[in-house]
Amino acid sequence: MSLEESRRLVELLTKTHSTTSAAVDGIDLEMQIYPDSGWRIRDILGHVATWDRQVARSLLAFRNGEEYSIPDHSENAFNEQDILRQQAMTTQEVYSEWERSRDEFKETVEKIPPELYPGDVLYPWGDERGTIAHLVETMAEHDVEHRDEIVKAIQSGK
Repeated sequence: MSLEESRRLVELLTKTHSTTSAAVDGIDLEMQIYPDSGWRIRDILGHVATWDRQVARSLLAFRNGEEYSIPDHSENAFNEQDILRQQAMTTQEVYSEWERSRDEFKETVEKIPPELYPGDVLYPWGDERGTIAHLVETMAEHDVEHRDEIVKAIQSGK
């Protein structure tokens, strides 16, 4: 992978994060988005932050010749456990963690040596492998998917 590809991936992460930030600017982050689960905007931001950190861990492990995935490969249980952790945090702490985790994710992408691309990375959810570019693009899509749900809820006045 070239330096240009690394820059493209970092720019993609920057753009998706900035767009989400603009979408929630001035919005009550305690607003409920998913009535069934009770997830609020802050929970979604925390969820995205958690997965940004997990992807960064997978990429760091790959860079070090190792592999990383979440324990037991159970995404639902992992998500539920992390939401419980975040409930003890203030909304501002969750928001700050969301900002910080994306910065760390981008820094990790920048630190991967070009000779390790395309690579065969174990994705953090444990049942998929692929390239670094595909993993980063998947996470950008994850961000967009959740942002679209937030925007839809805001527009419908939930």
